[in-house]
This record gives sequence, C-alpha cells and structure tokens, in this order.
Amino acid sequence: MSSSTPQSNFFIVQAEDLPNAERVKHTGVHMAQNTPLISSGIIRAGGGLLPKAVKSSDADATQRIIGSWIVVQAVSVDAVWETIKKDIFYTSGEVWDREKILVTPAYMAIKQATFY
Repeated sequence: MSSSTPQSNFFIVQAEDLPNAERVKHTGVHMAQNTPLISSGIIRAGGGLLPKAVKSSDADATQRIIGSWIVVQAVSVDAVWETIKKDIFYTSGEVWDREKILVTPAYMAIKQATFY
C-alpha cells in the first residue's frame, strides 16, 4: 500500500428514532440507497435497535425497532457523516433523531462474519 492510499477505518453508528418515527414510510428508499454502499463494503453490517424488553427473535421485532446501528468502513468520521447525511432516514427529518446520532471509532477484531 502506498503512502498516498487512504487507510480505511471502522465506525459504529447509533441512530435513535424520533418519537412516532415514519420508519416504514421510508424503508424502501433507505434500503435502495444503502444497497450500493453494502455491495461496495462501505456499510459492513447494520440493523435495528430494539427496546430492552424485546428480543430479536420475537415475531414482531421488526415492528418494534427504535433506531439503527451501522458498522461503516471509511477514511474518517467526516466521511461517515457524509454518508449518514445522504440517507433518507436523516434527510426526511421523519425517522432518525439528528441530535442523538452517535458515530464512534471502533477496532474490528473480526472483520468478516457470517450471520445467516
């Protein structure tokens, strides 16, 4: 790797939903926007945040989502924010609580995992 090649880093994004978020209304566009980012390896994993009393195996878990978590591979935290700010869940103003989004640098000990 040459010194001019930027080094990618990992970040964990936690985005809580607004009260009464319009998540379902925007999910189709959200997934369409993020599919190329997943295919290119920028988004490495992601899913929904659940209330403490809900299990991911609960039949209604997808209807109980209260936010998003995303593992992003990017050069910088600024690059992660650029990605977040293009997402319909952010731009619509109807899903993510923009004031509560956290972007945290992370060390990925396991960079490739298969969940299904």
